[in-house]
Amino acid sequence: MIDIYEKMLFYEGLVGRGPWDDFANRYETARRLRLVFGQLLDASELAGSRFLDAGSGGGHFSEYAAGLGAKVWSLDVGDKLLAEVAGRCKSHRVIGSVLDIPFEDGFFDIVLCTEVIEHTPVPLQAVKELSRVVRSGGILVITTPCKLWQAAVRLASFLRLRPFQGLENFVWPGQLVETLVSLGLRIEWSGGFNFWPLFNRRLEPAFRMCDSLYGRRLPWAMVNIAVRARRNEKR
Repeated sequence: MIDIYEKMLFYEGLVGRGPWDDFANRYETARRLRLVFGQLLDASELAGSRFLDAGSGGGHFSEYAAGLGAKVWSLDVGDKLLAEVAGRCKSHRVIGSVLDIPFEDGFFDIVLCTEVIEHTPVPLQAVKELSRVVRSGGILVITTPCKLWQAAVRLASFLRLRPFQGLENFVWPGQLVETLVSLGLRIEWSGGFNFWPLFNRRLEPAFRMCDSLYGRRLPWAMVNIAVRARRNEKR
């Protein structure tokens, strides 16, 4: 029986057997990069900022932020994952969990956590910890799968249609938004993206159309959800 700690290290084990891009869907990653850095964050906000890539994975988001002039800290659970980041860009690499971030309150101007909180036993506790390290007036961006798709994903894993043995605990858009508001952040953008969990570049026109038509109106029906929130200024 695999315990919770081992499940949280699932991706660390995968990169021990081969490069991140051998098992990650590059097209899906590219879609998230465009969403995060083309819609949720502006290049002018990145330049010179203290930027935390919380759950840095293969390092694509750390690399992009560094390329826009941010001072990047890359956080993940093991050396092998952080070696992937080191192969892409220069950043401060830190071993740690999004449930216990080893930085003081308000240390970062911008915190990004994309497709990570669901790989913890208590995703909303991770949201609380992520918000803790955002400075007054700073920005928190989170993307994560929507709970509507939880049963389908677990069934696919049970039937061994996907080789995943880590933790997957999805949340509803409303849960994420309400938690952030209760923590003293105001929502600047929220919505859903990706209408289907099978990612293929040939479906890009359909993905783009559905994101545009239904992402803001029906976020709970989309595969993934995204939120940009800002910590309220201290008076």
